[in-house]
Amino acid sequence: MIVELALALPLLVVLLLTIVDLGLVVREHQLLQNSAREGAHFSALPMNQLGPLNPNATENDIKQRVIEYCALENIVVMPENITVDQQHPIVVGGLTVVASEVTVAYSRQLLFAGAPFLSFGDVTLSGTAVFRNFY
Repeated sequence: MIVELALALPLLVVLLLTIVDLGLVVREHQLLQNSAREGAHFSALPMNQLGPLNPNATENDIKQRVIEYCALENIVVMPENITVDQQHPIVVGGLTVVASEVTVAYSRQLLFAGAPFLSFGDVTLSGTAVFRNFY
């Protein structure tokens, strides 16, 4: 029985560590989706419309909103990894309208890069959200 445990235990530990790492990746992907959704909603508000009609609104304010959301969950996202497009066309009921699209990209190392099931070292995650503009 001890010999069987000694043979099976390393495989079970590697499997457990791989599952934990994969669970963390899925969690962080969901957080990126949520942060992109928060940024797109913030960008779609009339007070954040970029352009000469609203000189107080800046793209950095929208990016900062996404960065702060990610920081609450200890995810560090750089401003250059966030894209904001307030002229993204979407079709609603056969009519094309303008929306705000925010995309967030994040790269992280796996905790257990040597696990055989996840043999790559870095994972790049991204989240994208689109909100119809309120202006």
